[in-house]
Amino acid sequence: MTLQSTSDPASAQQEGRGSQRALREWANRVRAEYRSAAITARVLHLGIAAGLPRPLLDTARRVVDDELTHAELSHACLVALGGADVPVEVEFDALARLDHAEGPLAELVSHVLHSFCLGETFAVPLFRQMRNHTTLPSAHAALERILTDEAVHRAFGWHALDALLKFDNQGVRAFVETHLPAAIAAYYDAYAAHADAPPLTPEEAAAGLLDGVTYARIFHETWQNDIVPRFARRAIATPPDRW
Repeated sequence: MTLQSTSDPASAQQEGRGSQRALREWANRVRAEYRSAAITARVLHLGIAAGLPRPLLDTARRVVDDELTHAELSHACLVALGGADVPVEVEFDALARLDHAEGPLAELVSHVLHSFCLGETFAVPLFRQMRNHTTLPSAHAALERILTDEAVHRAFGWHALDALLKFDNQGVRAFVETHLPAAIAAYYDAYAAHADAPPLTPEEAAAGLLDGVTYARIFHETWQNDIVPRFARRAIATPPDRW
């Protein structure tokens, strides 16, 4: 399934044809934001079923709306970079089958762990770094809005984990400690294992891209200085560093 543009390429301000890497990055961002919206909608559904507090459910509703807005802003940036013709494949089959072999509570905890406690916590410093260095108006506008929202999304994840620990302390803690090593290893592979990637061109940096060294640095700093202490405050054991 290919995402159809909601923006008008003819009226979008063109900022020059971006490199293939810049176009691919922004197309991937559109896809990632749609995926986040779908996952959060599933979290909302499961959270209602689990009886999570109303303020958390209201925030989850907001997050769905935020992620769809982020996708639109990211696509506007893609268009402004000259990528109106770049297809953005939406993973319909995968996103329509969100579930977990261990049942609905396990699925809910898994989404909170992967997408929020890890994903959104890493996202805040990453998007801040992108925002601080981009000079393209469309990229700056997208990243400014995304960064503002990501702090809310990060807080939602940790508050949701706290609510789930109250719901089933022993089971949720055991699930997180069992699945955390593989989860953080996946983020390491995505963010920190490519420090030797080719350096960015000035145009790519201006479009809001980060080089591999910066991704790796932010990964390590965020894991050690932010994520590990948050888990420690909840008496959740984290795996030893292998990096």
